Amino acid sequence: MKRAGVLIIVSLLLLSCSVSLVQSDEPQYEKLFGFYIRSLTENSEKIQLGLLAEERYPQIGIECIYVPPDNWDPWPDPWIWIDFDYIPTHNEGGYDALLIRHKSGLEWDPTGMFETSALVPFGDNFYQYTNPIYDDLLIQYLTAINQTLQNQYAQEMQAIIYDDLPTIVLTYPKTLFGFKQEITGVDNQLILSSFARTEYWDDPEDHILSYGFPDTLVNENIYKDDFGRKDLWMQAVYGSLFKRDQDSHAWLPFLALDYEISSDLKNYTINLDPNAKFSDGSPVLAEDVEYSVRLHMTPDVGSSSYSYLNTWLASNSSVEVINDHTINFNLTDGNAFAKATLSFGIIDKSSVEPLIGTHGYSIFDEHPLTGNVGDALVKSFGPFKLNSINLAQGTVNLTPNPYWNNLTSSGGIQPLLDELNLTQIQGRSNAISELLAGAIDIADSNYDFSLEELIGIGIEGRTADSFEYYEFALNMRHPIFGTGELTPLATAEAAKNVRKAFSHIIPRDLIVNNIFNGLAHQGITIAPPGCVGFNTQLEPYEYNVTLAIEYLEKAGFELIEITPTTTKTSFVILVVMTIGLTTLGLVRGRKK
Repeated sequence: MKRAGVLIIVSLLLLSCSVSLVQSDEPQYEKLFGFYIRSLTENSEKIQLGLLAEERYPQIGIECIYVPPDNWDPWPDPWIWIDFDYIPTHNEGGYDALLIRHKSGLEWDPTGMFETSALVPFGDNFYQYTNPIYDDLLIQYLTAINQTLQNQYAQEMQAIIYDDLPTIVLTYPKTLFGFKQEITGVDNQLILSSFARTEYWDDPEDHILSYGFPDTLVNENIYKDDFGRKDLWMQAVYGSLFKRDQDSHAWLPFLALDYEISSDLKNYTINLDPNAKFSDGSPVLAEDVEYSVRLHMTPDVGSSSYSYLNTWLASNSSVEVINDHTINFNLTDGNAFAKATLSFGIIDKSSVEPLIGTHGYSIFDEHPLTGNVGDALVKSFGPFKLNSINLAQGTVNLTPNPYWNNLTSSGGIQPLLDELNLTQIQGRSNAISELLAGAIDIADSNYDFSLEELIGIGIEGRTADSFEYYEFALNMRHPIFGTGELTPLATAEAAKNVRKAFSHIIPRDLIVNNIFNGLAHQGITIAPPGCVGFNTQLEPYEYNVTLAIEYLEKAGFELIEITPTTTKTSFVILVVMTIGLTTLGLVRGRKK
């Protein structure tokens, strides 16, 4: 039989299978109301999430229509409106719900998302959510000096959004690293957030570890850093005032021995560890810290942190050397995350300043260990020092900094590894081959491994939370599920009950297993797992049709059962069909 005929038969079998399995005794209800879910951008996961919503909401009498970005006229940014001082509903040219993929980070900063002061058209609160209790907590969160107290405020804010539901968080994707099984001490969350603590890494077999990554080496020093995974070596070489804790991920002193913060969070006085030394044995002084940040703020250097640091430090005079081991920072505004702002890589002024005087700022464009710059710009006091780097071949070799154990924060011990190698490897299959051959010990998560391809081949797949989440962002000005004015009870509480019904009809376990192939968590609230301050006490809204109906009834709706006259194709079988047909080249799917 010809191949085309076989494909057609397979397609018909899949279709017949889907129809035969969809007969259900579940009741169907007359339509209560309908709403649209829009997507501003699209990927395969969003398509499936949109189709899933279209299938599930009718189970409780609600029509849901997913509108992908290529099926409607260009829509303005949700916070730019001329004819309204708010974002209207879909039928008025705005939106009912948005399917959004958010990206957070280790430092959870919800500024601009839900507070009243950020409402459109002057802010980014396109949910149009207001809650004075949340507003007060956000202020306390952003001004808290104590990490424990800040975490408490973060968790309370998450609990409020979890209960009020201006957004329905669907899922938190995870990412996957490939590991040789014996490797210890690696915190994948810190790798993802560019704060790796490589001094804890070890291969007990030989104390030599090789890390494979897919990106091209292009950056030369900390001033040209884009904080990508290819710059992992910089995190091992450059020391800073603060570092992330290996266990709690909170900020801890590194070069800073102790510090004082003013009540308005604008002034930081930091005492430096007098025992700290660069990798050549020279002392680390306050003038090195001041000079390092001044270079970032110099336009001719071309620092990747230029704009950011100039936002928080008005001028060079904002950084004052008090004595050899004390430095003062005056920030332009209060900043609860100032430890991150002040944790830039520190270089040796006595080595770099004469080179700039002779050769100018061109040294910042030279490759390390070559030309006029030599090792001056990569000499720091991190746990490792740069031994060799070959940008053409994409290889980096690091060896322990012999003076690193002088740091008080090091505990007086050396890194566990004798050698740390970073190697560029193009392609996922090549990375797997190199892991199996023992050429590398860790393969970066940017290879986008699946669980299936690592199972049973001698490679350990270790996951990390990606700091992302998918959500249905709800328009809180919608008259039914926003304000509640068009619910039978015409109350805000009725609208909240509709939103709870919305959340309980989402099968998050199916999303995790069928759409994300197990590489995800069920969605809960707006701070994704892995963030400092993530609320571990909250549980996902369970998929429960009965409970969803009860919430609609609490909102005053009466669900009237009807006799089904048509069958509906199961979402799960549709996914199987889509995968099968895509593989066979017969799908005419939506544009991605």
